[in-house]
Amino acid sequence: MNRLRGRLGGGHGLQLAGLVLYTAVVAHLLRLPCRVPGGAVAEQVPALCATEVGPAATSGTMSGFFTGGPGGDQPALVGMISTVVGWLAARLSALFGADLDGGGFVRLSVVLLALVWLATVVVVSGLSVRGRADAVVLALAPVTALVGFTTWDLWAVLFMVLALLCHERGRPGPAGVLLGLGASVALFPLVVLLAVLLLAVRHRQFRDAAVVLAGTVVAWLLVNGPFVVAAWERELDRFRGAGERPVEGSSLWGVWARAGTVPGAAEAGQHVLLALLLGCAAVLVLTMLTRREPDVVQIAFLLLAVLVLLGPSYSPVHALWLAPLVVLGRGHWLEFAAWQLVEVLWWTTLVLPEQAWPVLPWAGSARWDAQDLLAAVRVLFLVWFVVAVAVDVLRGRTAIRAGASGPE
Repeated sequence: MNRLRGRLGGGHGLQLAGLVLYTAVVAHLLRLPCRVPGGAVAEQVPALCATEVGPAATSGTMSGFFTGGPGGDQPALVGMISTVVGWLAARLSALFGADLDGGGFVRLSVVLLALVWLATVVVVSGLSVRGRADAVVLALAPVTALVGFTTWDLWAVLFMVLALLCHERGRPGPAGVLLGLGASVALFPLVVLLAVLLLAVRHRQFRDAAVVLAGTVVAWLLVNGPFVVAAWERELDRFRGAGERPVEGSSLWGVWARAGTVPGAAEAGQHVLLALLLGCAAVLVLTMLTRREPDVVQIAFLLLAVLVLLGPSYSPVHALWLAPLVVLGRGHWLEFAAWQLVEVLWWTTLVLPEQAWPVLPWAGSARWDAQDLLAAVRVLFLVWFVVAVAVDVLRGRTAIRAGASGPE
């Protein structure tokens, strides 16, 4: 980690902290109308004020630590974090004689998420050869200001990039533990585990992959074991719900169905699982056929992009998942800026009422509106990233990263 520590010297760490603070302040100002006492903003634009990080997630006690939070409906690790934050907010309320249980919980949670995002940016700086430039670009990612501080998924993003860093440094055990923790928040960090397994198949060297897999399983069981034992049916229902989600208009399937010119497009979403399996198989074939060893960052990005692209929905939170891997896997900030601009415009159509959207010149002769057009453009952006990274893999270009995969 000497290279990482060196890059954070000379004020670079303070610069990143300032940029992350700026992003957090922008996120706070965006939702300032939602906090006006007696205001009706939450009813008028509910999408603007929607958040997973709210006062309802805390009871001020530690009773929900092992059972999915005070409400019992959160992933295991999220329940632990929100329970501790709620308990701390209650103690501060008692200490200062103020009602901090509601607003205090939100403030503490946002500060904690800002620190998580700062850690994510620092890790990306350590992974990237162009650490300073890529870290600055990621720290200012608009999608973080839009949705990053309204979801606990930032924890999973941090665990994912930390696992990549550990794998790149030849530390499979810690990488597996981090993936197990990430999977205790959301399942998408497991794409790194799958990427490691695919690379092991390519070289027929399974020792490190087995260590990563074992670490992932052990860490996940340690965190989720009490939760699963206490609420087995509820955990099964959560997994069933993830597999039975209806296709949304933001997905590739929704865009395809709105095209209206493809026979059977409306029913295409019924084959989501098959498409995901075929997409993962295509990544496996690419991993096996390329002449030069692919980078684990590239394979992880392709797997996550396939998961989002062929999945039943493509929300701004999914763009948050992808942002660090896009920065690492591509390294072209103009591409990243254009993609983020489209994400900002898409988020705007989600927040504003339909009558506030711009009228398209061909609106009278077509069924598409501004949101439909932006949905198609953001899907095309993701397709472009997949094709570009696949071409980089075929040409032997590795992702932007620090050092070799072996131990230092």
